[in-house]
Amino acid sequence: MPAHVRRLYRAVAAAGIVTLLLTGAMSFDAYGAEGKKDEKKKETVAKKSVAAKADRSGTAHVSSTKASGAGIVAKEKACFGNTPKIEKVKPDEGKAGDTVTITGESFGAAGCLTAVSFGPGNEAKFSHKSDTTVTATVPERGKKGIRLLTVTTASGEDTKPFLVK
Repeated sequence: MPAHVRRLYRAVAAAGIVTLLLTGAMSFDAYGAEGKKDEKKKETVAKKSVAAKADRSGTAHVSSTKASGAGIVAKEKACFGNTPKIEKVKPDEGKAGDTVTITGESFGAAGCLTAVSFGPGNEAKFSHKSDTTVTATVPERGKKGIRLLTVTTASGEDTKPFLVK
C-alpha cells in the first residue's frame, strides 16, 4: 500500500477516535449538569417538606399528606446494602422436608430476603429470623445430589453446596 494511503487511513482512524472521545465526554458533562440540577431541586423540596423525626430504633416518622405519600415511604424498609454472605449451613445435607439453618451476614431486614433455593427452579419455603439467620425447608420437588443452596436479597446472592439425599 502506498505511503500516502497509509497516512490517510491513520488520519481517518485518529479523527474517529477523537470524535468518539469527545462525544462521550460531551454526553457525560451534559448528564452531570442535569444531575446537579435535579439534586438542587431535591434539596429545595426537602427543605420545604416536613422534617422527619427519628425514634431510638432509627425509624423516621414523617407526617403524611395525601399528595406526598411520605407516610408510606417512611414505613418502608431499605433493602439495599451489602451482598449477603452465607457462612454456615447446618446440616449441609438433607432430604426433602428437612429444615436447614443458614447463618451468615447481610440477609437484611424482614421482607428484604427475596428467595432461598436448592438449585435452579427449586425455591424453598423459608423464614427470616434475623440479619444473620434464616431457616429453609428442602423442597419436595427437585433432583437429588449436590445442589447450590442460594440466598437472594435485593443486593445480590450467595451460594453454598448442599447435598440433597
